[in-house]
Order: sequence, then structure tokens, then C-alpha cells
Amino acid sequence: MVSSKVSIFWVNYNSSNFIDIVRESLTAIKELDYPNFELIIVDNGSMDGSKQLIENFIKKISLKSKSILLEQNLGFTGGNNAAFAARDPSSKYVVLLNNDAVPRKDSLKKMIEVMENDEKLGAVQGAILNYDERSIDTAGDYITELFDVYPLFQWMPPTSLKKSVYVTSADAAYSLFRVGALKAISRQGPMFDESMFAFFDDYMLGLQLWNHGFRIKALPMITAKHKRGASSTKTRSLQTYLSARNLIILNEISNSRYKVMVKLYSLRRVVDGILPSFSNHTYQEDSSERSKILSRALVDGIRMGLLKKKQGERIDIYKGPVITIKPLTALLSMVDRANVNSKMVLELNKEPYGNERLKNLVA
Repeated sequence: MVSSKVSIFWVNYNSSNFIDIVRESLTAIKELDYPNFELIIVDNGSMDGSKQLIENFIKKISLKSKSILLEQNLGFTGGNNAAFAARDPSSKYVVLLNNDAVPRKDSLKKMIEVMENDEKLGAVQGAILNYDERSIDTAGDYITELFDVYPLFQWMPPTSLKKSVYVTSADAAYSLFRVGALKAISRQGPMFDESMFAFFDDYMLGLQLWNHGFRIKALPMITAKHKRGASSTKTRSLQTYLSARNLIILNEISNSRYKVMVKLYSLRRVVDGILPSFSNHTYQEDSSERSKILSRALVDGIRMGLLKKKQGERIDIYKGPVITIKPLTALLSMVDRANVNSKMVLELNKEPYGNERLKNLVA
């Protein structure tokens, strides 16, 4: 039986501070139990010596790869678009794999087997564990009508995902995509909207796949371990800006019934200088500086979203598995977002298959 060709995209940027995990990731790729894949390594203009360290290590372990050396950092979207353009034309699938994620040996083969048996699937992922392998990092991602993000079973035991479920998006840490589906949503163009740069790009991609008639499934298998945040610890201000801006862009081009509320809440965060609710990281900016960042993000997000809307970009979030929010809960979230979110997480993780909002999502 001929195995379908797969292109693995692996983007690096200034990874010298976690180079041991990087080497572990590359070693795991070499040991993947799949006979027909190519590895495309993109360096996003690294300036910390990690590019050379990676080149030396690849030679040491005799890992065959294509190398793309970018002169500047084009972000997660630009780096993966460069890989997408350089992929083998015969590749039926592409893999997004973070350089701080370590895939399991049999993971690629198992995911491809599922994709080969269901042409309606645009993407799949398995349960991705935290790096210590004691709990789940994400078993697929959901967004709400307010564009809060919920990684399924985060911090729950590794075997919590008992059966396949449909999810809003496959997490970019390690996921498999059908090239035909990506071509359908991009009209033969790049994989990602490059203007997004990073953050919310994979959620946008997931919603685009659902809008074009493809499904995304989380599979009951452990596929990798991941050191989340390893590659972004030195870019907190940029992360704050991009996360806030890209959320507003998605809100502008969507049909969420809470679009006005999303913008009002973003404005409140500017005034209050509070931390973004969609991040688990501790930010280092003081309140006034953070407010300036969030203010610029809000203005830029509205401007870019309106431009995209004028260019014909639209996303119907209700074509995918989005968590619906009751109006009263949405109002409560305006004053106590953290408490509402924590209750939502408990509800989702306790009964993901019988959850009223997700009752039709068992795959």
C-alpha cells in the first residue's frame, strides 16, 4: 500500500534558551513511524545562534530536511506560509509542529489513517500533553461566541479524551491538515492570513475550514508533549498586542451575536488596564503600558477587520462547534470574566460529551 506524502512544517525563532527541547523535537521527527514525509525547517530570522545550533544537530543525527532561512521574523503565519509554498506538490497532507513540541513515534501514522478514511475531515489532532506528561495541554480547541478560547481537557489526566469529538480548531502545536482543504479556503493562496502574524491564526483557520464544509476532529490518542510558551517568553508585549488585535479582527468579520459586547469588553480592558482573559501567562508590563498596548490593538483590530470585511472576508462562526453563551452569562462576563471562564472550563471538562452546548459534537 502506498503511503500518502506528508510535509511537516517546523518553524524556529530564537530558540537557544530551550534548545534541548528543540533537539528532542527534531529527534522525535526522525523517529516517526511513517515512511513518506518531508521535513521543512523554517528559520524566522533568528539572531541568537539557534539557527546554527539546529543546522549542526540535523547533520549530527542525519535528519534529511529542506531549510528555508528568512531574513526577518515573519511570525508563525509567515513562517508556515513559506513552508507551505516550498512543500512537495505531491503532498496530500501537511503537519504543523511547534519546535517546543515532541511528537510520539506512532502519532503521524495514526492521524493519517483517520484522515484517509474520511474525506470530509480538514484537520485532526490528538491529545497533546504538557511537557511533564502528567496532564493534557490541549485535546482540541473551542471558542465561544465571545471569542474566549477553551483547550479541551487542559490540565486534566492524559487519558481524559475517551472518544473522538469535533472541535473548533486543531491546535497548531501539533496537528495534521488536508492540503485539498487548505487550497479550498485559500483559493490556491497561502495557508494563513499573513497579516495575523501570530495568535488566533489557528482558530481563524479552523473556522475557515468549517465554513468551507470540512470538519476538524480531536482523536482519543496521545500524540505529543508540549512545552507551551517556550518560544514566546521574551515577547510579552507583542503577545499582548497580537492576541488582542487578532481577536478584534476575527470579531469584525464574524457574525457573533455579541460583536458589540466583545468590543465594549476590549474597551473596558483598555480603561482598566487588566490582563487579557485569553492568556495563562503573567505579563510584565505595568498597567499604563498595557493599556496603551491594548488601545492600539483595539484600534488596529477594528481598522484591519473592517478592511478585510470590505474585501469580502466573512466567517460564520455557527457553522463550526462554537460554545454558545446565554445572554445573562455574557453580561456577567463583562464584570467578572475570570469567574465565568473558570465555571465554563469546569462544565466543559466534566461533561464534554453530554454538554448542552456541545451535545451534537461527538464524532
